[in-house]
This record gives sequence, C-alpha cells and structure tokens, in this order.
Amino acid sequence: MEKLAVMGGKSVVTNKHPHYVWPLIETEEREAVIRQMATGEISINDRTGIIKELENDFAKYHGVEYALSVNNGTSALYSAYFACNIHEGDEVIVPAYTFMATVTPLLHLNAVPVLCDGQSDTGNILPSEVLKKITPRTKAIVVTQMWGHPCEMDEIVKIAKEHKLYLIEDCSHAHGATYKGKKVGTFGDVSCFSLQGKKIIYAGEGGILITNNREIYERAILLGHYRKRTYEEVDIPFFKSFSKTGYGLKFRMHPLAAALAKVGLEKLDSRIKQRTANLDYLSELLAEIPGIEPPVTYDYVTRGAYYGYKPLFKQNEIGISYKTYMWALQAEGVEVHTPGSPPLNHYQLFQNYTNSNVGKKWLGEWPLRNGFATSEKRYKVGDFPNVEDYYSKTLSLPTFTNEGDKEIIELYAKAFRKVYENREVLLKMEEGKKCQN
Repeated sequence: MEKLAVMGGKSVVTNKHPHYVWPLIETEEREAVIRQMATGEISINDRTGIIKELENDFAKYHGVEYALSVNNGTSALYSAYFACNIHEGDEVIVPAYTFMATVTPLLHLNAVPVLCDGQSDTGNILPSEVLKKITPRTKAIVVTQMWGHPCEMDEIVKIAKEHKLYLIEDCSHAHGATYKGKKVGTFGDVSCFSLQGKKIIYAGEGGILITNNREIYERAILLGHYRKRTYEEVDIPFFKSFSKTGYGLKFRMHPLAAALAKVGLEKLDSRIKQRTANLDYLSELLAEIPGIEPPVTYDYVTRGAYYGYKPLFKQNEIGISYKTYMWALQAEGVEVHTPGSPPLNHYQLFQNYTNSNVGKKWLGEWPLRNGFATSEKRYKVGDFPNVEDYYSKTLSLPTFTNEGDKEIIELYAKAFRKVYENREVLLKMEEGKKCQN
C-alpha cells in the first residue's frame, strides 16, 4: 500500500494546477473578435450585425421565436422577471439551492422569493415541495437546471399550467442539455442563459433570454434596450408609447462578447460530446471506489454543459470526515474543493438581517419581511434539509473538456483509490487529534 502524501509519501497527481483551464481561447475565437473589431462596430444599439446573428443562431438552436442578448445572466433574469410582470408583493417560488443571482433580481422588484427544497441527489427543486409553497400571491415558479442536470420538467410544467403560473428557467449551467429529448430553455414561458467566462458558451460577460411570447420579448426589450431597438421592434400598442425611451436601463451586450458567444454556440455540441465522454469515463472509474459516488444522471436527461463535476462523499463507506478526505485528496495533487455556492438560506441576505440597525440603515425593510409575504420569511440554516445535506457531501472537481484529458482522469481515480485504501491511517490520525483536544 502506497504511503499517503500527507504522511510524507509521493503525490499521485504531479501535474501543475490548474488541471482545468477554461475558457479555451482558440484560433476561431481570436479571429472572430478581430473580425468584429475590423467592422468598427464596438457598440450596437439596434438589432443588426453580430448581435442579430447571435440572437438568430441562439433562437434557431433552441427552436424558439425570440432571443434577446444582454450584458450578463443576472440581467437576463431581471429582464425575464420584469417581462413576466412580477412586481411588489408577488411571491415567486425559487430553488433553495442555486446561485444567488437566480433570486436576487426579485428583491430589486420588491417581489418575495419563496425558497423551496430540492432533490437530495441533484440539488434540483422538488415538484412536491413546489406544490406546498403555492399561495394566492404566487406569480411564478423558477427552476435552475443545477450543474447541468435538468429538473423534473414534466411535473413542474404541469403544476405551472394548473395554477396559471409563469414558469421561468435558469439554464445558466445547462447549455445544450435535454430532458426526454427536448432542450432545456424550451419548457418555460421565458428562459435565461449566462454567457459568463466559465460557461461552456462564453462571452466573457454576457447573457441571453429566449421565449415564444411576443409580449415578454417586447417588455424585456423595453427594460434594457432603449432608443433605437425599442423604436424599431416594439409593436404592441401600449408598449409602443414607450418605444422612444424604453424604461431607461441599458443591458446591451458588447459586440465583441457577442462574437465570442457566436463561436461558442457553433462549438457547443462538439464540446458537450467531449466533456461528457471525459466525465462519463471519470464516473466509470470512481464508481468502482468506495467512499465516493459519481454525480447522478437520470436516464431521461443528458447533462449538456455539465457545468461542474460534483461527486458525493459517502462517509458511511470510508469512516473519515469530509474535511479529512478532502485534505488527503488535495495532498495527492487532486484539484478538489467545496462547491462555491451553499444553499441560499445560509446567506445573511436571506436571513433576518433587518434586526440590525446597519441592515435597516443601508437596505431598509427587504421584501422578505416587509409585510408583502403571506408569512414572514425568516430563512435559517436547517430549513431545507435535502439540499443542505446534498451540499454538505458534495465535492467539486475539474470539468475536464479536452481530448487529451484521459491520462489525468486516470490519475485522479488512482488518487481516490489511494485515499480509500489508507482510510484506517487517516481514521487513526483523526482519533489522535480528538484525544489531543
């Protein structure tokens, strides 16, 4: 049995960090940006040029009528909520486990985010929990296709239709993913994608929303694309009265960002294929090693972007703590860490901070407790046991995308096996530390 690196042995993985380098700025990306610069169009205030090309391509890829580019994914979500006429006092059911930007735009509309528990194996919102959260004030349901794994969309669509609620998809992790053969982003009334630099389609900073609803599309244009674009595209009579000004915000995407994103969309399917092949291989190897469970992928989905490889630590199979396990893997050269975003109820923003004078002074009475909600929302740690348990045992590993990553994937599996085989040594180390304390 090889000696652990934490005990003075040799690390399994000696490759220099980072093992996952993204984005890949290749020849096509560089040439696309140079071509766009050569046009002299580095600010486009209507639907022409590279902006039109990207939006047309994105809409065609998803088989929808409309796509609207914006400066980031958060702006896409804000635009979607605004376009669905979500306003002061409306309750919106949202995942408890998602990136905060899925939810924070609702606060700026004085709407009330109603956090909802999710699946214990994917973190995705649970339809049965959604049903429990519906009240007369509920206006919409938001789903996040977390880590690229689609939610149970059949049930969620059914709930939204039966209760006449807007359905909004946050697909920022799931470009190109499918549920029962249908692309995510095509189930809801409006769907949003981030094109931030770590996404499989990247613009540096950027976002895009898609919809088949003309009214939603025009309201979103009015919100963030004032002057020329609103004047040319807004046709609904009431909205047209605002078409010369819009509603005063500027969410336009930079043309150079659009050029990058267009190339990324062209490469999306091939990148998905390579990333999936790599990570399926890693899952195959890890499945043979006790103590670690590869990410769940239900039979009826394809992960698509596979935005994050998140296996689950199984303490009952190995005995040592999560912290010790990760420490030992890191010493073996594995690039592993805790996922960056905990469930939202762990953030002060969604807790009872207005009890403090500082919170009231700077932020006032936030919608979570300003009297709009049907019950006061005082979220605290422990409120959402499924996703909190999921988060507590999730590891974050590189999302290997390159054709030549097979060798390092095999080294990663070797490191996991080495730590498992030395579990008794690590357990004794833990027990020794307890005695010292």
